[in-house]
Amino acid sequence: MSAIHSLIVADNEHPPSIAAARPPAPSPSTYEPGHSARRATGSVPMGQGSWWTATLSVPMSGDQTALLTVERDGPRPASAPPIGQVTMVVPVGEMDAVLTLLQGIVAQSRRDGVLDATLP
Repeated sequence: MSAIHSLIVADNEHPPSIAAARPPAPSPSTYEPGHSARRATGSVPMGQGSWWTATLSVPMSGDQTALLTVERDGPRPASAPPIGQVTMVVPVGEMDAVLTLLQGIVAQSRRDGVLDATLP
């Protein structure tokens, strides 16, 4: 039986106030641990004040997943949606597979005429 429940049951003549039944609020000086991660960052300038950046973070907890964030900064085409960042969770052992997938889809899109084959 919880302390609050036993207090309420034991004191039928003078029930506790609602404030007495609530757990105390945490102290503002209480430390709440976050997480630690190893991180690599890089970027590719695109000219005209635009660039692509990527961050790869792997938790130091031994979890074998990586958080991959790819972001485009700078002016965007008027027709582009306002989505400037994409984040994926990828098992560390599959990182090369994701890279192969991206290279493959771009090559196929150029071959099939989805992307202009003359653009870099």
